[in-house]
Amino acid sequence: MVELAKEGHQVWVTNSANKDDESPREYYKSLGITILDKETSSRESLLRKFVDENGIDTIINENHTFRVPQYWKTDLDYIGLNTLSGHLESRKFWCRNEIEKLGVNVPKLLNEITVPCAVKPKKFNDDFQSAFLVVEQSHLNTMVNSIGDENYYVEEYIGPNIETNLDFVVSGGKYSISYVQSTVGDDVEKYAVEGKQSWWVNGTSYHLLDKETRALTLEAGHKILEWVASLGGSFMGHITGLVKDGKWYFCEINARGEMSNSTPTYVTGSQYLDAMLNGKPQIIGDARNTFSNCLVRAMPKEADSIYPFHLHEKYGVRIPCGLDIIDGEYRSSKQFRYKVSDGIIGIVLMDEEIPEEFFQEMEATSDWYCPR
Repeated sequence: MVELAKEGHQVWVTNSANKDDESPREYYKSLGITILDKETSSRESLLRKFVDENGIDTIINENHTFRVPQYWKTDLDYIGLNTLSGHLESRKFWCRNEIEKLGVNVPKLLNEITVPCAVKPKKFNDDFQSAFLVVEQSHLNTMVNSIGDENYYVEEYIGPNIETNLDFVVSGGKYSISYVQSTVGDDVEKYAVEGKQSWWVNGTSYHLLDKETRALTLEAGHKILEWVASLGGSFMGHITGLVKDGKWYFCEINARGEMSNSTPTYVTGSQYLDAMLNGKPQIIGDARNTFSNCLVRAMPKEADSIYPFHLHEKYGVRIPCGLDIIDGEYRSSKQFRYKVSDGIIGIVLMDEEIPEEFFQEMEATSDWYCPR
């Protein structure tokens, strides 16, 4: 979106914050992007009216629950999920079963919640969106008390494991793999444990995959993505897998019209549109070094610590998501601070290379630091 704004496009994005005043409006404004008000963003009739009145010619839709008007797909340039590809993330049980049919390893289904196991929602809903990891008796008691219906399924726990993440792009019935990595940390499987609030960045670190694990990840990824691309739509996403004892197991797919997940795509706005509208996913996939990028977690010492944004220009490091301009200073956005009790939210920095001097100056001159 930033690159599109740089090229002179007017860019609006919907407001996904729980509260209107928590959206990173000033940060986006500084980058040439306008965040819509909460009411327009949440009411489909108002959003359709906004599109018509402002002569918008390109739609990038990452909301799988939004009822897309047919004319958006026929009369406008439309980037996003269709009905089937929209199920990849929202209907986890269906997706798991379809991937098992491909001959890809999936965790075994269990008949009841036990210790250890993973409990996942069959369908995405407001109350039950992510999986729960049950590894202790206390977790089991919490799980039994917190789930009141049968909109879930239970899988065996694959652990200890190596989590693998494979980023991909789909367009025109084709796919391209843009990056593979290993993710390690407290929130490695994005499970909420004991009902505690958490933010996935805060406990995460990133590592390159060893040759054997990378081969397993790519073998499974190609099988899955051939099927994913056949569903149609133009979108980005990532596949999460778990490796244990030399076997790769499917965990989940995240798929959205624009799936940056706090990281840059390394292409211009025009290249992005060409890739997504004209069936050329390799434009985005080939822009990254598939096996070697620098991903680092940046953390503030306090919730309102001032972020040294000027260092990005000084050292030529790509800018991150997750910031806002609050009281005239760059700070972590308030949008997800509710996820943690102390309000301290980290961000992800990514570039092909990040000079060590960038980290040294950040830690010497500000209240931000980068565990690495």
